[in-house]
Order: sequence, then structure tokens, then C-alpha cells
Amino acid sequence: MRKLGFFVIFVSFFLFAGCASATTYYIDIAGNDANSGTSKTTPWMHVPGMQGCTGVCASASPNAGDRFILKGGATWPNSTFPIQWSWSGTNGNNIYIGVDQTWFTGGSWTRPIFDAGGTPISGTYDMFIHALSQSNVTWDNIEMKGLNWQKTYGYASMACGVFAGGTNVLLSNWYVHGWSHTGGATTDEFDCVIGDTNAPYMSGSLIDHMVFDGFDSTNGGDSGGATYSWPQVTNSIIANCTNGILLTGHGDVGNNLIYNINQDFDTTVHENAIESNESDGTTYIHDNVIHNVNYGEASFLGGNSPSQIIYSWNNVYYNLDNANPIHIEDRNSSWTGYFFNNTIVPKAGLPCFLQVGSSAAATIVLENTNCISSGGLDNFTSPISATRNTNLLQTLAVVLGLGGTSTETYAYSLTSIAGSILSPGTNASSVWPSGFSTNDTSYACTETAGSGGKVSTCPSRTVNSRTSTGAWDVGAYSYSGTTVSKPAAPTGLTAIVN
Repeated sequence: MRKLGFFVIFVSFFLFAGCASATTYYIDIAGNDANSGTSKTTPWMHVPGMQGCTGVCASASPNAGDRFILKGGATWPNSTFPIQWSWSGTNGNNIYIGVDQTWFTGGSWTRPIFDAGGTPISGTYDMFIHALSQSNVTWDNIEMKGLNWQKTYGYASMACGVFAGGTNVLLSNWYVHGWSHTGGATTDEFDCVIGDTNAPYMSGSLIDHMVFDGFDSTNGGDSGGATYSWPQVTNSIIANCTNGILLTGHGDVGNNLIYNINQDFDTTVHENAIESNESDGTTYIHDNVIHNVNYGEASFLGGNSPSQIIYSWNNVYYNLDNANPIHIEDRNSSWTGYFFNNTIVPKAGLPCFLQVGSSAAATIVLENTNCISSGGLDNFTSPISATRNTNLLQTLAVVLGLGGTSTETYAYSLTSIAGSILSPGTNASSVWPSGFSTNDTSYACTETAGSGGKVSTCPSRTVNSRTSTGAWDVGAYSYSGTTVSKPAAPTGLTAIVN
């Protein structure tokens, strides 16, 4: 009877939840949790789960489709965090915590602000959001600043938010800045968004149009990572920090601008712009611009299972300084990588693709790479199996002579030279990943001042189509349909065709 009673209660709960109509609630730091919360004139002070939530706010049980609107320009202080979020939406019907841009304080709308004030958030979790195992939730248009740590916490205790165990979590239009390490801090504890290293690896979850910029953090960015074990990041800006995107799982990493990756203050963190971790499917890394990587790896890629496939195309890498370029490694298993139409300018003397140490039997295809290096295309040896098709190796001196520089609006786009110098490349239409355009790079995003801080505006370049039947230009850019001058072909070019 006990089991039957539990079953009746369990089913009744879900029937009730499924029938509940979606409600919009309004949250203002000047509000009152005794209010109904259902109008702009009767807002709560807190989001459910926020520290200090009492009264009607505390009795709320968010349902699928509910909307919690934070007043634009309002600031929630250190004492209101972390938000202990314990509610899920349903597939196609997320719970939304975000904004209505017609509701704000001041003369115009700006993002609502979560401000830790430069001191640690008290309690077990030094973070804004703690939302373990919750799914189908959207967190939108929030400025987060002032996170601080002064001690060693351990994994997943210091972050903007921890979402491990969840699926279909959408984080959009965040602006994160101004973090700091002070006092007794000896290790870098800060990864902004923490996902999951276990299957299903935050399946369906996405970060989109986030700006994570440590320009005003301690020493201008000697700590902090944007993501740890997160599957998808698109249209985002990651800058002035020590780690960019650490991937887990499978999905889309596209149209991101990543720059000023610096050495970590604790000298133990492995700095990377993009790194792949435990994975179980296919990852797509495309149309990213990665530059001024001052330490570590521009891309650190590998697979943990034979089913892991990484597609990487239309990426532009330059000003890598003391960093390695695209570092290929085993991650404890054989895996497959396809690298199409990338433009890479590694540190002087290094190849564009670098094998470090021993690797498992990875199968790698390098095709249509514009490798601007005196160090060769790659240094792959057994057990890596490499196929190389129509890659172009140029020295930096040659490219500079052709007018290609890092200071062009679109770095090393070589718009002053003939397509014939970068042709003929291989037409990769037949092996291109399904669902993605074969057009050339959209050149990531632009970081600009916007409402409530910096915003990511994408894309910043009109793309050119690649032909479905003819030869392609080598590199991230296509000159199809573009009128360019055609000087005599330079010397010092090497076409690598296998």
C-alpha cells in the first residue's frame, strides 16, 4: 500500500503540474515578497530560491512556461546569493528567468545586475546560481560582476553558475566581468559556467551571445575560465582570462571571438582558448576567431571514445605568441578529426598542427588549410593516421608582402591578391557536416558597448558562398565573386597535396 500511495501522489503531482497555466512574475530589488508578484506594480524582491526569499515568493513552485522578469537596471547584492534553483520546465516549454525590456529603472533599459561586490558569497557556494539536475530552464540578459574568492574551495564551488546534471539549459546574453582573487587565494577557483563531465554531458544546453571579459578583473585577466564541461557555445566573446571554452559532450561551438588568453596567476592551470574534454558524439568547431593567446594552447583537441568526431572549419588563428597552435592529442582513445579551410598563423617555427607526446590512433584529415608558418603544416607521426589535401604553406614574410596582416579588419584575409594564388583547393561539399553551410567564415562577433554593459554582435562580416561543384579557395576565406587585383604569383609558396 505504501508503494501504491506514493504512485498516486507522484502521478497526481505531474497531472497537476502539467495542467497548471504559465504565469509571469516580476522581481525588483525594491519589491516585497509579500506581494502577489504577478504585476509590475506588485513585484517580489527575490527570485524563488534566492537568499532572503520569504512569504509568497518562498511558497512559489515554478512550473513549465513560467516567466520571472528581473527589472532592468536593478541590482541584487551579495547577500541575496546563491540562488538555490530546484525547478525544471519541460521540453519545448522552458522556465524563463530574464527580462522585459519595457520594464526598467532609470532613463532607459539596461540589464539587471547580480553584484557580489568584490567579497566572497557566504556559505558553501561562492556563486550566483546553484541549479543541479534542473532542465529546460533559460537564464537571460543578466550582468554578473564582483565575484571574489580568497581561499581554496574545490571543484564546482566557485562560479557564476553550476548546472551539472541538467539538460536543455539556455544561458543567453550574459555579461560577466570584474571578478577578483584576493587575500589567501593561491589557486584559480573560477570557472563561470560549470556543466557536467558525465553523460549525457548537459545535452541540448547552450550558451549564446555571452560576453565574458576580465578586462576589469585582478591584474586585467590572470584568472578565470568561461566554461567547464559545457557542450555548446555560440556567438560569444571570451577575453582577458586564462581559459576560454572547455567542452564536454557534443554540439556547436561557432562564431565566437576569443582573445587575450593569459598565463594564470597560480601557474598550474592549463591555459587554452578551446579544449575538448570527455565526449561521446560529434563536436563542430567553426567560424571562430582566436588571437593573442599568450600562453598554453589555442586549441587542445582530442577524443575519449572511438565514436568521438571533431569537425573544425573556417577558424582563424593568429598572434599566438607563446602558445601552441592546434594541439592534437589522444584523450585516452582513438578518435577522428576533420579540419577544413582554416587559416592559421602559429608562433614562429611551429607547425600549424602540433602533436605533443604519444597519441592513440587518431585519424586526422587536413584539407584546404592556409598555414602561414615556417614550421610546416604538421609534425604528425604514427600512430596518428593523417590525410593531407590541398593545403597551402606560406611564410609570414610572403603573406606580409601580399598585404595580409593581423591588423586587417579581417585578419590575413589577403583581399588584395588573386584567388588563383589560394586555388585550387578541394571541394569538400560531399564530406561537409550535415546541417551546416559551406560558406566561408562569418568572422565571429564584435564586442561592443550596449544596454547594461558589453554585448556580442554577430556576425561582423558578410560571407561568400563556396561553389557546390568547382574548386574552393584554400583557407577560411572564399574569394568567389570578389573582384581583387591580381599581381604576379609570389615565390615561397608550397602546396601540399596528398
